[in-house]
Amino acid sequence: MHLGYQTMVELYGCDRNLIDDEQIVEKILLELTDLIQLTVVNSVIHHFSPIGVSGVVVIEESHVAIHTWPEHNYVAIDFFTCNEQYDVTKGIAFLKEKFKAEQVETKEITRGSLNTISRIKTKKK
Repeated sequence: MHLGYQTMVELYGCDRNLIDDEQIVEKILLELTDLIQLTVVNSVIHHFSPIGVSGVVVIEESHVAIHTWPEHNYVAIDFFTCNEQYDVTKGIAFLKEKFKAEQVETKEITRGSLNTISRIKTKKK
């Protein structure tokens, strides 16, 4: 058992114009959270000069973060949630389509081992 589940998504060959527009990026992220039934608390999206977008959508379940490199047609997205109930596969397919990515790679890790937490709490008693 773990406190968190993180899925790192790398999108290659994306449409440069889409991933360099903070309004489009935010719209896509908010559509994503709705699609996979995550509860949005707030979002902050920033456009860098001269190019690139970074942002985070804070969700009740944790967050979705994005960083874009239009000059490389590349997007990095992190899903971090406190449960495994959302359909990350559906979300990744949605992102691939919306950003017109040619290739997708994912990595998944767990965060906050409850066994480790319990062991450390027991040692401190």
